[in-house]
Amino acid sequence: MIGQALGHYRIEAKLGEGGMGVVYRAFDTHLDRPVAIKILRADATTSPERRRRFQQEAKAASALNHPNIVHIYDIGSSGGMDYIAMEFVDGKTLDRLIGKSGLALRDTLKYAIQVADALARAHAAGIVHRDLKPANIIVGEDGRVRLLDFGLAKLMETTVDAAVDSEAGTATITAREDVQTEEGTIVGTVAYMSPEQAEGKKVDARSDIFSFGSVLYEMVTGRRPFEGANKISTLAAILHKEPPALAEFAPDLPTELDKIISRCLRKDPDRRAQHAGDIKLALEELTEDCASDKLSRASQAGGQAAATREEQPGLMRKLFGSAGARPYRLWKILHIGMCLRCALLVYLAWRFKNVTSGRWSVALFFSTLLCSTIQSIMAAVLLFAGSVGTEFLLMEVRKFAPWLRAFGLANSALAMIITVWIAEGHPILAALIALVGIVIGVKALTVKPAMDRVAIYDSNR
Repeated sequence: MIGQALGHYRIEAKLGEGGMGVVYRAFDTHLDRPVAIKILRADATTSPERRRRFQQEAKAASALNHPNIVHIYDIGSSGGMDYIAMEFVDGKTLDRLIGKSGLALRDTLKYAIQVADALARAHAAGIVHRDLKPANIIVGEDGRVRLLDFGLAKLMETTVDAAVDSEAGTATITAREDVQTEEGTIVGTVAYMSPEQAEGKKVDARSDIFSFGSVLYEMVTGRRPFEGANKISTLAAILHKEPPALAEFAPDLPTELDKIISRCLRKDPDRRAQHAGDIKLALEELTEDCASDKLSRASQAGGQAAATREEQPGLMRKLFGSAGARPYRLWKILHIGMCLRCALLVYLAWRFKNVTSGRWSVALFFSTLLCSTIQSIMAAVLLFAGSVGTEFLLMEVRKFAPWLRAFGLANSALAMIITVWIAEGHPILAALIALVGIVIGVKALTVKPAMDRVAIYDSNR
């Protein structure tokens, strides 16, 4: 399709592919503006149901005039292909912006408020999105959010044929069975379903609110609330399990935001948050509280232990900077720095070997090389363990903690011996080695255990 014309649109590049169609960037030769063109998949043109849903996407979205919903310009057919021309947004989808540790609180609230506002507008018009997920939320270069893909939207009706609605519910899953997209996309769509949608029941605006809660959970933690080895186990988790506690992955999360997410993720629609507009107002109030530093504090049930945890992260942030960083991020910075300091000590020890002679100087160099290498390897193993899982990391930290402390003190002692050896002949080199050795020793003996308590043992990330 690249370079071809589709009506008065000139196709320029492929942007993405989903369950219902392929999206291209194109140029509108009539109005001289860039647009996004969504073309119904060639393997689905013979399906009346999918063609109807494709057309329904345009009609549903075009009826919603809202700054956070992508604008639909045109719907048509050319050369036997159905297409929708829509606003081209230069930005990134939310799934590409969310990292392993989630988004910053400020960005989370800014984006979530806009998504909630868009949902409130759609629901007021009687439209349920039914496929809300990070891949369908795009953040423009200007920071404005647009909600995409109403391809599964369904007009809320007072009377719905139960058999038809049930069939539509299963189509949400089966329509993507044979679609090859990037890794995780198929499971991702299932992972954001509401319990009633997963069961093929009639859905309303509260189904989107559940999906919104799943997206918001991922924005603050970097992981989905419901995950399984396959689609079936993921659906089972949505239906029967509660998501892991937010405090397990985001201990610094404001209590108010935790409550908002919990209300969105209740499995019973009657006990769930009922209106997206109410969620938007709650998020706006939380944003104002953040701006005025009026966030509610943690419960006093922990007594002195809780107070200690409140003070300790503040101390760590002062030591390592970035007052808004989470303890686990600071813990990672500490271990990366440990590897760098060991490498610097080895380099300085090599310089020491070159300016001295004798078997003892060689022995000191290789001893430093051995201790630094082992300490760096253990630090790298802990960083890897953090990417595997919380329980595995906790186990590895407990196993390696005494050894890291021992090798850190050994490196510090070796540095002091080298310093004394060359203090008279090479004072500058001796001072550098002494400085690095002292830093390694202090961090191994005091800072490292404190960071383990804050980021791993107490908050468990």
